[in-house]
Amino acid sequence: MQTTQYPVDPNHNSLQKQDLIPISFDELVANDDANLCIAPDQLTIILCTGGRKELQINFADYTLTPGSLAFIYPNSMWRPLATSSDFEAHYFSIQGTSAKEWNAFIDLDTVFSLSSYIAKHPHTQLSLDETQVMTQYLNLLKSRYEANAQAIIIRFILSAFTLELNRIFTAREKSDRSKISRQEDILWKFLTLLKQYHKEERTVNFYADKMCISPKHLSSVIKQMSHKTAHEIIADFVTMTAKRLLKTTTMSIQEISDELNFANQSFFGKFFKQNTGQSPSAYRRK
Repeated sequence: MQTTQYPVDPNHNSLQKQDLIPISFDELVANDDANLCIAPDQLTIILCTGGRKELQINFADYTLTPGSLAFIYPNSMWRPLATSSDFEAHYFSIQGTSAKEWNAFIDLDTVFSLSSYIAKHPHTQLSLDETQVMTQYLNLLKSRYEANAQAIIIRFILSAFTLELNRIFTAREKSDRSKISRQEDILWKFLTLLKQYHKEERTVNFYADKMCISPKHLSSVIKQMSHKTAHEIIADFVTMTAKRLLKTTTMSIQEISDELNFANQSFFGKFFKQNTGQSPSAYRRK
């Protein structure tokens, strides 16, 4: 599948890589319906608006009917099983690097509560009202994106869309909380500890010790529940906090480095560039 990319500012004479947001509204197409496909490096959302489609995602079978919302993670294994002739759906895909950029506009609780819900529930059935709201957001995103709206506008629409999803899913989480599994309990405790300590501690061993389990067991559970390693989630927490401080405060880069307990500004700069592809000062100037 080819992703069409649009410039966010039509007044620019030359397009630079950072001026493009790699998102797509194209259908996710299987190369071979008979075999499992590996999803590309993007999160894909499918909102069914008509008909019926049967999908297999990571060896679990799901049936999409009007109001069904399905998520296919980067590098997931999936394949279509059957599709009715009247099937209709909205598709939205965003590449991994842009998803992290989008997350910088959202609070950490929302990002990780949403991520953990989706990891546990790749398929959710929405109510009629919820389906209408999600359809409105996806239509707005597509129209503004194709009209070459500025990147900041697209990101804020994405943030509002994410917050709306989290509102919907939070209600379902609360009703299911009594059925929480041991793995889910470990994930929630890990995220709670991360929120409290991520500015000071960045090792898996620290969090495993706090939870009285082995680092290997913690890493295994987190990978199973969130499709990310514990190291990646810790780095995401620290990176998003750094982004927020760079964009919403007047703190110097040295002060932010100190706030996040890096040995010095150079170590902070290397960490930030490794996780974002740019220096703290370049990100702040964007």
